[in-house]
Amino acid sequence: MSDNTIDPNTLTSPHTVDDPELEQQRAEQAAVREAESRASDETKFAELRREEAGDRTSAAQIVADVPDPRE
Repeated sequence: MSDNTIDPNTLTSPHTVDDPELEQQRAEQAAVREAESRASDETKFAELRREEAGDRTSAAQIVADVPDPRE
């Protein structure tokens, strides 16, 4: 068998930490993330699609700027 050096008693999972301050901090961080998520009416998928469209436009502009071949 392998030598397991991890003490399972030191691992934490949600609702198993007996530290009210840490739980409060985690709850506040989750609330901030949730508020930021709800503040935008754009979904993450739509945001990524918009960013990719901008990248394609930039790439097309770079290609369009290539000079004509020399004779």
